[in-house]
Amino acid sequence: MHSVIGSGAFASVYYAYWKGTQVKFAIKKFADDCKEEIIPNEIRLMKKVDYHPNIIRFIGVVKFEDEINYSLILEYANGVIKLADFGYSVLRGSDFYTKASRGVIPYMDPKFLENHSYDLTEKSDIYSLGVLFWELTSCSSPFNFATTDGISIQLKILELIREKPITTTNGRFVKLYQKCWQHEPNERPEINQVISELNRNDECLKTEELNNEEIEKTVVDCDISRYDKN
Repeated sequence: MHSVIGSGAFASVYYAYWKGTQVKFAIKKFADDCKEEIIPNEIRLMKKVDYHPNIIRFIGVVKFEDEINYSLILEYANGVIKLADFGYSVLRGSDFYTKASRGVIPYMDPKFLENHSYDLTEKSDIYSLGVLFWELTSCSSPFNFATTDGISIQLKILELIREKPITTTNGRFVKLYQKCWQHEPNERPEINQVISELNRNDECLKTEELNNEEIEKTVVDCDISRYDKN
């Protein structure tokens, strides 16, 4: 097993080579104090959803000598962004609601931060998605949560403070993620609306690129034509 490639509250991920080959795998090692229900829950969920190309594929389990918990053998994504870490997740349509305080504060529904008896819903996931969209454009963690006190972050969120948009971000995309992280769940879009808006933005960007190419071509043609006359 080689260097760590990522870590979180409950586990660290390393990369390893299959014995005698150059085939890479990811090894997810859980912390000794990890709650025991997380591991079987993650295995159960990954086996149900890992057929999707954007989700890390589950290979199997292994137990290293002197380790308390089993480790997961996972697909090595090799720089491709894919979803993983389903420890506390539930499938839609199953036991979807939860009252347990689980998750990372900057991504958690403000309604849950206000009241831990609040039932998390799909709109809670939309809030988290909005924060993730901002993170993708900033290449930074929201509120620098790795080095900032969690209570102070929670107070900011409840005071309706959100991260400022990055100035170079497409305006339509900014409006989309700002809708997603609205304080009131009924003001957040449905997931199908998010997908439609992303597709629409993509088409607009393609059109803008084509228009810019046409403008550049026209300018070049004009310059060539001017020199030909001379």
